Formats: sequence, C-alpha cells, structure tokens
Amino acid sequence: MTSVSLFRWLTLFSFFGLMFTLLGWIILAPHADNYPTAAWILIGVVPLLFPMRGLLYAKPYTHAWTSFLMLFYFSHSVGEVYSSGGVAIYPILALAFSSLCFVSTILFVKMQAKRRNASHK
Repeated sequence: MTSVSLFRWLTLFSFFGLMFTLLGWIILAPHADNYPTAAWILIGVVPLLFPMRGLLYAKPYTHAWTSFLMLFYFSHSVGEVYSSGGVAIYPILALAFSSLCFVSTILFVKMQAKRRNASHK
C-alpha cells in the first residue's frame, strides 16, 4: 500500500467516522425538549455530503477544501469538549475524527502532488 492510498483510506475512515459520530450525537444523545433534531442534522451533517463524491473518487482538489471544512468541526468539537461538564464521548470522537481527517487530507494532497510531479519528469 502506497502512502497516497494510505492517506486516502485514512481520510475516508475519519470522514465517515465523523459523519456517523455526528448522527449519533444528534439523534442518540440526550437533549432539551425543544431541540430541533432535523435542523441540527441539516446544519451538522449536510455540509459533509458536498465533498463525499470527490473524496470517494480521490479528487485532490476536493481533499484540499475538505481540510478547510474540517476546521469547523474541529473548533466545534473543542468548544463542546471544553464546555461539557464530564467526559462526553461524542465531542471527543468528533474531535479525533475531524483532526485525523484534517491531517490525512493534507497529506494525501501533498503525496499525490509529489507522485504526479515525479511521473512528469
């Protein structure tokens, strides 16, 4: 397995891990009675649907801007971890998956560019 494919698979693993963590957090975690579940799914999960096709087809441009999208989920998770009273599994998982996705997308783009430049020489 090459480093490009390793970082691609790490990106996909962390991306879908973040997606399922957010769905579990929104649907399964206890919330207030006036908690609009559908609205939070739209706000939290729908933005992840936009880069999904490009990530599945290993498009470097999509990987690059997905790293910027992960910064939103990272900052949200850090805020939730900080503000939660005890150990909250969902924000910690979201923090881990968004961090891993951020790093793996950047490294995928970098390794893909190196491979492309080496093949043109």
